[in-house]
Amino acid sequence: LICLLLLVFIIWTLLFALMVGAVYTCMLMNHTIWIEKENCTQCVAVNTTICSGYCYTRDTNLKGRFGRAFLIQRSCVPISLVYRAVFIPGCPQDVSSQLYYPAARCCSCRNSVLFSILCAISKEVSRGNLMILIV
Repeated sequence: LICLLLLVFIIWTLLFALMVGAVYTCMLMNHTIWIEKENCTQCVAVNTTICSGYCYTRDTNLKGRFGRAFLIQRSCVPISLVYRAVFIPGCPQDVSSQLYYPAARCCSCRNSVLFSILCAISKEVSRGNLMILIV
């Protein structure tokens, strides 16, 4: 009887651990976006990858410098992006029909720092129909 109870406890513990791991997962997911361009008559559906999932966060009721020590705010963000080219049909001759859309290559839970997101220095590298953004 004790062995049976121990086995049930171990199974429930493993199931709980698997469920918690699935809840706090930041990963790549397929996503369809619709792309349109001004002065073009059509739009295009494009399959791309995005970062999606939950990251561990913690808020505090304490104020001041002491309270900020316990604050954890993380977001599921792309570490690496690739910009792929798509051609929009129905554009006039004087309008470029080429647009770039983002595709995430790798995701991670990172601290949410608004300053670093707004002031990122990026370098673009073009290779054919790919444009890689290095932040």
